[in-house]
Amino acid sequence: MTNFWTTIAHTAGRRIKSKAFIFATISMSLLVLVLVNINNIIDVFSNESSQEKDTIAVVDLTEENIGEFLESQTESRFEYILHLDGDVDSAIEEAVNNQYNYVLTVRGNLEEIEAEFYGSGNDFMIAQEVHQDVQRVKESLATNELGLSEQELALIYTPIVFDEFPLQEGGEVQTMESHMQSYWMVYALVFAIYIIVLTFGSMIATEVATEKSSRVMELLVSSINPVTQMLGKIVGIGIAGMVNLLVIAGAALIGTYISGEDTFRFLIDVIDISLIFYALTLILLGYFVYGGMAAMLGALVSRAEEVNQALQPVVFLAMIALFISIFGLNTPDATFIQVLSYVPFFTPQLLFLRIGMGTIPTWEVILIFLILLISAILITILAARVYKGGVLMYGKFSFKEGMKQAFTLGKKES
Repeated sequence: MTNFWTTIAHTAGRRIKSKAFIFATISMSLLVLVLVNINNIIDVFSNESSQEKDTIAVVDLTEENIGEFLESQTESRFEYILHLDGDVDSAIEEAVNNQYNYVLTVRGNLEEIEAEFYGSGNDFMIAQEVHQDVQRVKESLATNELGLSEQELALIYTPIVFDEFPLQEGGEVQTMESHMQSYWMVYALVFAIYIIVLTFGSMIATEVATEKSSRVMELLVSSINPVTQMLGKIVGIGIAGMVNLLVIAGAALIGTYISGEDTFRFLIDVIDISLIFYALTLILLGYFVYGGMAAMLGALVSRAEEVNQALQPVVFLAMIALFISIFGLNTPDATFIQVLSYVPFFTPQLLFLRIGMGTIPTWEVILIFLILLISAILITILAARVYKGGVLMYGKFSFKEGMKQAFTLGKKES
């Protein structure tokens, strides 16, 4: 047991103290700080005043003079300027010459208002906002013409109280608010699971292959049981990875707090503690599934240069799980996603997707967790047997032949 903890301390300590680890952690933390505060940074270095509104030339051809009402609006993010000539072509020409940012023409009467918006750029939301401004003015004019009192207007515009409940007692129903809350959290954590299991798995395989290529492995095997050594490396690299993630997560929280109270409050509202618990549990089990495979494949190669070739099957499995998860964000209850969530290599992402975005019975969650746990144990046992013989093998990498030889050497060592 002493050798196990010694291996963990040595592996984790060497990773954490390495210049590459420190540089990567600091770089990622700074990048997260910048990305979280990108809007504030742009505002600081922008030469244009944030209070300056885009101007829209209004060519009013209506009977009710809607252009004047648009011009008097103060709550809009645009400045509407009535074009006195009333000519569309001249207004467009002036906009092209940068006298205005956009041109809007309105014609017809209250029964049928027609609006045409002339603009440039890729921001489709601008036209939507202008559409809403024209709609509000039209509604205001219509209610004034009908002679409605403030009480009658309040009666019309007071929203209804609309609640959602499950059909069965104890059931769940997905509301718009809970859907959007879960969507972004699941989207972020699905990527996190993919990066964690893949990056840490690659670290494990590279660590083993590097020690083999430098012949350090021969000295270690003579003093430490190979299985103890493998488990120690998996846990040690996992601890180093968690330190890296905690520092980056801390940078994200600090950056969000610096960016403003609204952003920080939004982040707090979006975070679901139960989903965090599920994510951490699935990351842990998924790490041992992929980490065991990585350690096994790393033991079969003789040089660090062959690690990428050996890890290709694991990389493909992780990528397939990621692509299915992204596709399944809008269809979490699809049959193929339900079936594939039972496959251990896909479970971390797909089960989390189903929990966060769909409705899944408690018994099924427990069953899939048990399958994943048992799979992690079996893969670790298999990896240990291959690792035991694989660390003594040298030569060209071959998965099929390497597995046979590793099992044979492992039995001899026993």
